[in-house]
Amino acid sequence: MKATTLSIVGALAFAGWISSLSVFGQTDTEKIEKFRRDLEDRNRADQVMRNLAGRQGEAQRTVEQLQRRKSDLTRDMNYYKSRLERATKDAEMIQKMTPVDKELLDSVKKDVEYYQGRYRVVEDELNKTEAELAAAVKALQESYQASLKEKILLPGQVVQLFVLEDESFNGLYQVREGGYLVLPRVGRVSVIGKDFDGAAAAIKAELEKTQLRNATVMLEISSGIYGEEESDVIYLAGEFRTTGPLRTPKGIQPTLVTTILRAGGLTPSADLTRVKLLRLEGGNALVEEVNVQAILDGNGLQSDLALAPGDVIVVPAFAPVIYVTGNVRSPGVLRLSPDEELTAYAAILRCGGFSRFAKLSGVYVLRDRGSGEKVKIPVNIKQLQAGQRADVILQGKDIVVVPEKFFSF
Repeated sequence: MKATTLSIVGALAFAGWISSLSVFGQTDTEKIEKFRRDLEDRNRADQVMRNLAGRQGEAQRTVEQLQRRKSDLTRDMNYYKSRLERATKDAEMIQKMTPVDKELLDSVKKDVEYYQGRYRVVEDELNKTEAELAAAVKALQESYQASLKEKILLPGQVVQLFVLEDESFNGLYQVREGGYLVLPRVGRVSVIGKDFDGAAAAIKAELEKTQLRNATVMLEISSGIYGEEESDVIYLAGEFRTTGPLRTPKGIQPTLVTTILRAGGLTPSADLTRVKLLRLEGGNALVEEVNVQAILDGNGLQSDLALAPGDVIVVPAFAPVIYVTGNVRSPGVLRLSPDEELTAYAAILRCGGFSRFAKLSGVYVLRDRGSGEKVKIPVNIKQLQAGQRADVILQGKDIVVVPEKFFSF
């Protein structure tokens, strides 16, 4: 009985909705159809943007990983080169001794052979990594070029609007993050996910509602974040509000700083102290890190850099830092990339390993617990190497301290 009553109520409600459509004519039906089309357009644009963002994010992560590997290999190669030079000089000095200590000479020659071997291995790996980095930078460029080939309008694009009957509407309009253009005296016009013909039709319909009896509308891609087709392209990646290709004005030499300033803004997490410029030159990838913030403040020794067509500007987000100090070969600051997990022992190795007087059993991590309170976390490297204890996973602002032992013999 209850189910029958609900069925009757539901049927009456549906009939009432149908009758309301007939009372108001086709207007409501048209609104529903327009809402459906707009929703389909938005879903189409969302899918395209997700695909582009996924491809671009993967390409950027690959470039960052290869950059770190190249940096590590370069440091290792410099280390083995210095050791090789030292061992070679020692061998030359021993050969000048009278009489020659053959046992000592044989030992040093073995060192020379060892460091030569290690140097060649690292050099080969570095050459391989540099080739992979060049391919990764090219893939990153291509991932951003893909947005130029899309036939639908996406947020951030700038279009040129022409209305034959009223020139006051003519001009440049940027597709806002919400997927719409804002026209004077008209307001918002949804264009996201539409091709140029579809967007022009939507603008025409809105103009003819309140402004013009008949509107002749033309829409073209124009200057702005994408610019004119024949101009050179710079690619923006990372913490720009709008990433992608940026076409440079004709007759103007773009620089790193001026391009960042005219790119439409940065996210709140943008770190201008570690901006990277990626460039392909002669088939090789050139990577330069620039403190743009220091240039803007007038405090940097580094000057602004001229850009070339195809350059990629990567503005990173603020990254957590780890400090390694004490008896390591290269004390300093390590920056963690997103989702990177680093242990205390790995941080020490990344800084070149232990120096001669390092006390492996006395290593510890200083961690800020808040309000200035720090806790000391012991990391006994000898026990760790013996498999008797686990390593410490580091957090942002941790300080890895390697103390000095009192006796080296």
